[in-house]
Amino acid sequence: MSARRTTSRWPDHLSKAGEPDPPFAGPGWRQPRRGTWIYQGAQGAAYVQAALLDDGDWFLELWSAQVRLLARGSAPADEVAALAPALTAKADVWEPPSSLESSRRRFTDIAQAVRAASDQARVRAATTSSLSRAPSPSAPQPVPAGAIAAADLAATRRSR
Repeated sequence: MSARRTTSRWPDHLSKAGEPDPPFAGPGWRQPRRGTWIYQGAQGAAYVQAALLDDGDWFLELWSAQVRLLARGSAPADEVAALAPALTAKADVWEPPSSLESSRRRFTDIAQAVRAASDQARVRAATTSSLSRAPSPSAPQPVPAGAIAAADLAATRRSR
């Protein structure tokens, strides 16, 4: 007769208890084991697996619904929430890459696009909020874009 195990199926060093959720954890995310999270927008669809690295960044891999590696790379925790849906959105149009280098290149391209979109959204939000507020008399006046370009051109000429 076999003895029944009364302990968790996870050893203590793999226990999920007491571990805080990362900032990106939310709808679509689940944690199969300590230090690993999976984002899947729909059941049976492509998914992103995120593994915590020693330096605090996350290593992401995009897997197709047929469990074929499509892209991989690392990102800070504050970018993972935006990267996972962006990566899974590309899964249907991408074929499995011919090499690990091309899977890294795919990841880098998507990460740069997400960062650029995020930067544009921040600028738009800042512009919208600053235009909606009436400037106080003591507030510094905004610098016209032409002045920035002229100053940049002058700096370039001086450095030559």
